[in-house]
Amino acid sequence: MVGSAERVVVPIHPAADVVPLGRFTVHDIDTLRLMLRGSSVVDWYRLHFKTKEEVDAYIRLNELNPDDPEDGVRLRELQIHALRYLAHHLGYNVPDPVAEADLRTLLLYASGQGRRSARLYACLILKVMHIIHYVEAHELQSRLAISPAEISTLLHAKVERVVRGLLERNFPIVEFSGNSKAYDSIISKLLAKKDTQAAQVFDKLRFRLVVERLEDVPALLIALQRELVPFNYLVPNQAENTLVDLDHMLVRSGNVSAIRLLSEGDAELNEPNQLAAHVKKNEFSGPDYKVVHFVAEIPVRIDRVMPFQSARLMGLGPVVFGTVEFQVIDQVTSRTNETGENRHSAYKLRQRSKVKERLERGKRKKGT
Repeated sequence: MVGSAERVVVPIHPAADVVPLGRFTVHDIDTLRLMLRGSSVVDWYRLHFKTKEEVDAYIRLNELNPDDPEDGVRLRELQIHALRYLAHHLGYNVPDPVAEADLRTLLLYASGQGRRSARLYACLILKVMHIIHYVEAHELQSRLAISPAEISTLLHAKVERVVRGLLERNFPIVEFSGNSKAYDSIISKLLAKKDTQAAQVFDKLRFRLVVERLEDVPALLIALQRELVPFNYLVPNQAENTLVDLDHMLVRSGNVSAIRLLSEGDAELNEPNQLAAHVKKNEFSGPDYKVVHFVAEIPVRIDRVMPFQSARLMGLGPVVFGTVEFQVIDQVTSRTNETGENRHSAYKLRQRSKVKERLERGKRKKGT
């Protein structure tokens, strides 16, 4: 739930930057299902890149420049570490053409450009590189003289910059707000949910975006995935989707790719049929509360804001991550969510009741 952050209401302009549902690609469908379901990219076995330009855009989204020599060294180091892990720890013998390929080629191999075995081995390397990069980024952050509050400030600026760009291109965002989760709210969340630990309170920084129509929600998710949120760093098991029936919307739009994929049993997709997915719902939300909610690790290029030579000597790369919660909704549903048992005050009351119930467990009743 987004709290008392100042909300910015944006005038509506023609939706010039919206990708119509009918033009969503196979890659768009797969990544949207991942975003809506909260599954893990480590379970994927194929990608869908078709051109070098698509690959380069994806690498830059991860805050690495495929044309920069120093970033090239970093990427090759990650690949060498991944190959070493695969060989020494798991016993894989990766063929030389795949082992020696650069990242651009690996991403195209993983997308099926080359022999079938090349796709398998490319996916193995990329998955391990993904994990190593994330682990080393957190190690880097722990060693640098930069606070979580400073990382949060950088993240806030990055998100606002992307949203501002969408608005300048007339994307139909009608409301945008962002804030940090209040201290008391963090305490309540930790006390209310049995399966929550301090390290799992992801949503200290959160953003809420409201679009004009329900049909604009998938388009906004695609825009965020292309310009801000690398699909490989969506946090697993932290998504809630009680709003969007993606497959139904795609079929209704006449999306040829979606209709073909559904008729063929989703053979080209990593993510199973969205209609069969289990819908995760916040236990304290109202009975008719609807939202698209997901959590992502957003990469931040740290060498642009502080001297980096000492960090570079650590061999841990130039990127750190910050965890951000997103809520996306249409304006009609937004109004419905503020009525009756769905309203935020009712949510907080149910949460406080659960906190008191857990704290008072074992309390003797009067007369006993």
